[in-house]
Parts: sequence; structure tokens; C-alpha cells
Amino acid sequence: MSNMGDMGDMGDMGDVGAMGAAGASSSGGFLSDRIDLPFVDATADVVWIRTAPGEWTCTKPETSIKTVRVPIDVWPDNQWSANWKAWHIVAEFAASCWQDRIMLDLWKHDKQDQELEDLIKFAEDERPDALGEILAQNSSYQDFMAYFVALLKVSPRSHPYTFQLLHAAGLVGILVAIYFKQWPGKNHPQGSEEASRPARARASQICPALMPPVPVPGHPSFPSGHATQSMLMALCAGEATQNQHVSDTDTTPVWRSSLQALSRRIGHNREIAGLHFPSDTRAGFQLARQTFDILDEGPLFASLLDAATKEWPELPPQSSNAS
Repeated sequence: MSNMGDMGDMGDMGDVGAMGAAGASSSGGFLSDRIDLPFVDATADVVWIRTAPGEWTCTKPETSIKTVRVPIDVWPDNQWSANWKAWHIVAEFAASCWQDRIMLDLWKHDKQDQELEDLIKFAEDERPDALGEILAQNSSYQDFMAYFVALLKVSPRSHPYTFQLLHAAGLVGILVAIYFKQWPGKNHPQGSEEASRPARARASQICPALMPPVPVPGHPSFPSGHATQSMLMALCAGEATQNQHVSDTDTTPVWRSSLQALSRRIGHNREIAGLHFPSDTRAGFQLARQTFDILDEGPLFASLLDAATKEWPELPPQSSNAS
């Protein structure tokens, strides 16, 4: 019987973002080569050339393939892997003094016991059913980014800028979440109880019986990184797809509600797992909204969002099929 932990490998679906955007094949990044005859020593005895429809001629190649050179000096922009190009957005965001512009609503001490009771109830009632998703979404932002990819039905080839946007959201999201995990009361009035609030313990540290089915991350509980990153993905993708409406008469965006519902599901799965309090999740969503506002001020991000938006043109008007 296979180890149940192997279900976590489902998270590798997230690699399609980096792999596809880099132009790699669907077989992945490893290509075997013959030991006795490396491809660089292979020869083409003849080369077929199509001269007209139905007409072909062959010729002997004039040079060995090892002497062939492609006349290129500059790295093609479309060869950037989406996850690496997204770091440019991270650098732009990091220079925005964002640490001094965000303030989170902190958890209520007198509500924590009730939150723990809620988590116990989630573990009893929902954990068995949610376990597959919990494991699949656990390791990194690319794990749950795969769910956004599946929802939007996109590929790195069809929507490269949307992929880059999702990666940027994942990277920036963990940057801001980790910062506020250490300083949750940042920007609250000096001298207030909130300003001096220490990093929050994990629910399973307080109530060991919660015993999460995955390793407890090595950082504080508040705010939820999964909630921050997934909601930032939802907000970014929601903006990119804003021109797609339900119909020509109903201007409700098609994707926003589904994207944000997916983020809420991802965040709630972390509560079911006993990894986060509900107030951690709410703070993650709040952090995502404030982060998006700052991101949107950056020229690089604005350019990327504009490019992604063009990948989602207005849908053609819906025709009524009256019987």
C-alpha cells in the first residue's frame, strides 16, 4: 500500500507554471542522452526540403550540427520562466516602503478559546473529506496556484502573462505575510497593546490534540500565508479578467466570485488542518487587499497586469436561444 503522504506529490502540478512559461516540454526538465553517441555528434545524412505542395527534394547538409549557430545575442523575453520574471515585480514592490503602509486587524484574545473550539469542530467534521486538498495545497504557493490554473483553464502558452501574474502574487504574498508574522502589530499606535503584540502561536501548539496531518510550518500563525497568497492571486486574476462579463447586458465579471471562492476554500483548508485560526485567515485576506493596492502603483506591475488583461478580451455577446 502506498504511503498516504505521496498524495502531496499532487502539489507538483504547480510546476507547470515555471515549466511551461520557460518553454519546456510536457515531459519535464530532464532529457536523457546516449552515452555512446551524444546528440551533439549526431548527423543528418540528408535534409528534406519542401519545394511545393506535394514536392520534396533532399540535399546533403553542408555542415555538422555541432557547427550550427543561431544568430542571437539577446535573451528572448518570451523565454523567461514566469516564476523568475515575477521576481522583478517583487523587487519593485520591495522598494515601495510597504512595511509602513499596511496595518492589520489583530486577533481578539477573548475570542481565541472559541476559535480553538471551531478548529476542533472542523477537524471532527471536515478533515477526512478535505484531506486530499490539504495535502495537495500544502508545500508552496505553486501547489495551490495549480488550482487557479485549473479553474481558469489556462496554460503557460495560452496565457503567459497571467501565469507571471499568479507567480508574482505568490512571491509578494509570502514576503508580506512573513513580515507581519514577526511584527503583527506593525503601524498600530505606539504604546498600544496592539503595537506590542508578539508573534502568535500556532493553534496546534496551544491544543496539541489538533495534530495537523502535515508538518507545522516553522513560522508564526498570524496572518495566514496561504490566505494572503491565494487571495492576492484571486485579486490579480480578477483584475486581469475583468473585461469578461456574464453577458452583454449583465456586466458582472465572470471570474471574480469563483476566484475568491477558491481562495476562501484554500484558506479554510488550513483551518481544517489545524494550522491556522479563522482570524489568521481573515487577516491574510485583509493583507492581500492592502498589498494589491500598493502593487498596483508600480509601473512594472501595471504593465504586467495590462498585458495579462489583454489575454482576456471581452466575451462575444450571448445570444438567446428561444425555443
